[in-house]
Amino acid sequence: MKVNFLFYAILITILSSCQKDWLDYSPIDMYSAKIEYDDNKATKHLSVAAVSIQPSKTDKQITLNTIKTMVEKIKLEHNDIQVIVFGELILGWYWDEDEKDQYQRSMSEAIPGTSTEFVKNLASANHVNIVFGMTELDNSSNKLYNTQVLIRSNGELVKYRKQNLNETDIDNSITAGNQLVTTEIDGIKVALFICSDMQSNSITKEMTEAKVDVILHSLTSTTDMNANISYVGTQMNTWIVFANRFGSEGIFEYTGFTHIINPAGTISERALGNNAYVYRNLGIFNK
Repeated sequence: MKVNFLFYAILITILSSCQKDWLDYSPIDMYSAKIEYDDNKATKHLSVAAVSIQPSKTDKQITLNTIKTMVEKIKLEHNDIQVIVFGELILGWYWDEDEKDQYQRSMSEAIPGTSTEFVKNLASANHVNIVFGMTELDNSSNKLYNTQVLIRSNGELVKYRKQNLNETDIDNSITAGNQLVTTEIDGIKVALFICSDMQSNSITKEMTEAKVDVILHSLTSTTDMNANISYVGTQMNTWIVFANRFGSEGIFEYTGFTHIINPAGTISERALGNNAYVYRNLGIFNK
């Protein structure tokens, strides 16, 4: 089980903003050379993209229009695309130093709501599944959640609420979710996942037991990963699709690093910058 736990433990180095149930580790379990991974003979495939954008601080419609532009661009360049993933709380800033929870409440929406309806129409028009993060307002309890939403091309909505909250989430008055969410996309088992959830011992154990094929991971991080090494024991025979953000947000500077990591722990695709994306047709082997 140690190998499975190291998947999340080693990746803590990519998080600066992302305790209770947190994994402690030493980041020494890495090879100095990349490990080859061959999925040419895989029995199943899933075409994915992970995108880094710079959100508007106050105007969600501007950000939604950016999402629309990127979805249409990716669809034009990769007509076979099945899933496009955007970052954590990507409809606005991740953290406002001055207003904190007041800011997040001002940017929050119910789900379903105006923003999810916009993305629903976008997913339908482009025949693609779209994943993104937003601040959810639960009208029944008046609580805020750091939520990741999957909107299928047929309009169906699946949502996941971040469970392992960090100090920034607490500043934002976010309430923790209480369950892992897995689903299928075209016969591929996927898990929804947000940032520091990767550092929870109990969530890691649950993810291990779920035996998913692909983790769709929306995150916020200022720290890049080293593309020239392999992360030993970091994978549960699972692809990881990392979608981040770009830009200056108060005291934070985001480079927009975005990655797809293969089941051998090697970065297969990577990009930096604003409106940058990575694409790959993932080969999935039966487990």
